[in-house]
Parts: sequence; C-alpha cells; structure tokens
Amino acid sequence: MSKTHEPASDFCAAARRSSGRVHLPVAPRAMARIRFSAEKPLPRALTPEQALNWLDYLIEQGQTIKAVNVGGPGDPMATPELTLEVLAMLRAKLPGVSLCLTTLGLGLTALADRLAALDLAHLAMLVDAVDPLVAAKVYAWIRPGVRTIPLAQAADQLIDQQAAAITALKARGLPVIVKTTVYPGVNVEHVELIAATAARLGATELRLFPFSAVDDGSPRPLGQLDPARLEALTQAAAAHLPTMFIDPRACDKALTYDFGQPEAAGHALPRPSESRPYLAVCSSNGFDVDLHLGQAEQYLIYGPKNGPVALLEARPAPAPGGGEARWRQTAQILGDCFAVLAAAAGEAPKRALVEAGLSVLCQEGNIEGMVEALHGGRKKGRGK
Repeated sequence: MSKTHEPASDFCAAARRSSGRVHLPVAPRAMARIRFSAEKPLPRALTPEQALNWLDYLIEQGQTIKAVNVGGPGDPMATPELTLEVLAMLRAKLPGVSLCLTTLGLGLTALADRLAALDLAHLAMLVDAVDPLVAAKVYAWIRPGVRTIPLAQAADQLIDQQAAAITALKARGLPVIVKTTVYPGVNVEHVELIAATAARLGATELRLFPFSAVDDGSPRPLGQLDPARLEALTQAAAAHLPTMFIDPRACDKALTYDFGQPEAAGHALPRPSESRPYLAVCSSNGFDVDLHLGQAEQYLIYGPKNGPVALLEARPAPAPGGGEARWRQTAQILGDCFAVLAAAAGEAPKRALVEAGLSVLCQEGNIEGMVEALHGGRKKGRGK
C-alpha cells in the first residue's frame, strides 16, 4: 500500500487560491463532542444562501474553485435535509467542481442513495475508534438522535453506524476517506486496527491528523507524539490501505475562514440584484430590528431612491396562521426583495422563504446600520 505526506502548506491560508479548496461550514448542530475540546457554543454556521453568496464573492475575487467541502461547525447529518439541500444547490451551481462531505456518519446509511445521486467526489468520515471502549475515551458525549443517551450505548451505535455507512456507500460507488485524529495515550495503539477495519469495510484511503491542543482550558491527552512515532503509525496503517499523514500545525493560519468575524461574515451576506433590489425589515418602531418574523404586521421596504437607500414604503404582512400558505404569500409580497431582516425566525418559515429565493437574516439592532451594510455601504436617506 502507498504512504504519502500531504504538504501542510496545502491546508494553510496562504494556499487558499492555489489549492482551489473551499470549506463551507453549514451544519448548525453537533452530534458529539471530543473530550479534549471545550464545552461551548458552536461557531456560526452559514445558511445555504450565505454559502452560495460566499462562493460568489470568492469567484468575484478571482479564485478558481476546484473542490468544495461541506462540514462543520456541527455535523451535517444532524440536519440531513439541510445538508442535502446545500449539496444539491452546490451541484447545480458548480457542476464541474469536486464536492465532498465530512461527517461522523451517524444516520448516514438511510441517505446513501440520495448522497450517491449527488455525484460527490468522496465522503470523509471521522473515525477515531473502531472499538466502543476506545470511542468512550475519545468522546465526552455522542448524540445519535435527538436525545442524549448513555455514552457506552452511544459509542456502540457510533461504531456500528460508521461501519454500516462505509459499506453502504461503497456498494453505491461513493468513495469513503477515513479521517482519524491521533490522541496521545488514547487511540495511538488503535490506529492500525482502524486502518485494517476501514480497508475491510471498503474505505479508499486513510488520513491521519495529530491532535493539536487549543489554549481554551479544555483537558488534554497525556503525553506527546514525536515525529518518529507518527511516521511509524503511518507506515503501519499504509500496510492496509493508502494512508496520508497531514500535519496542519505547521500553518500560521488555517485554510478555513472564521465566519464569526465580520470581514468573512459580511461577504456571505445576500446582496441586492436587478430583479431583487429591495430589503424588507421587521420593526415595531421604524428604528430597530426588534420583531420576530412571525410577529410582524407589516414589512418596511428599503431600497435605492435617487442615489441613497431610503425607506420606500410599508407592506402589510399576511395574517398569523395558515402554515406554509402564509409564507408562500409572504414570498409573493416580498418577491422583489433580496432579504428580510428580523430579530428571529422559525426554521420552517426560513426554509420556505429561502426556497422561494428570499434570504432571512436574524439579528437585532439599529435598522440604519444594517440597511447600509446590506446595500454595500450606501447611506440610508429619508423616504419622501
């Protein structure tokens, strides 16, 4: 079997343009937490429309996109319909680009046919153990469904479902790359068994990553992994299937972007277009975005008027109730708007409006600043 070392530079910020790789963190919910990471809220996930906006921005900046990986900050299989929607949108937008998905693999077997139909280049499965006892040492908790269950039981389910998923995907011709993080004193002696098991199940490749500690107060595994030990692990794994060792610790800055930071997040926001030049706002007082989408009795409509962006009119909102019909009516009322701003919104109305081409942005604050930001910095003027 072959053994390779992926240049760390390919995973560094400096290689964003040359590598052609783009990472889209669109998964808002986690299905597990590693023991050696802090218990804290997940970073902000991109909505499907924000993901497409981000790609548009990168293309405008001259970046050639060769591969798009969907994964993080949570697990894509925690919100499978959202994930499939994003992948379908990406496949339609970028038909010639390699699409990849990174996940633990929980609940994946039931979606194997639908994933195979999307013509993914590969699916990356995060496998840090093939023994439930070892998995219980790696994870603080695992949530295979909507409820938390005892760790030992959850670890059993994780191992079983990962194995079933690899087998199901192989049967459908979808390559599976196993990604394993090596934790000193936890799963080091387990790496070769992971490689052998992955090969038996039909995985095409193994990628090994050394654990990298973060100074956030979280516990750390005991001991260190020296280069010689990592080399030996890579050689042992390569006896079973092609193995790649990747050490992104050499990067000053990672390839991925932090969408919690304004600079990156701003470029993922929707923008006005010729067919949708206006912005709708849910406000009780005309000064602040302070209403839930479902509470709004009217929408304030902002758009360009003789240069500056101004309040143009107020449009009545549909009456409460009516389920999906209410949001279809909203989409018609706001058919010339590129987004609607609200303090909050439920998942069902957001999904319905996004499918109709209307972005839903949830954030409280002053209307003027938000309108200006979304209209590319053009100052808001008074409506006349």
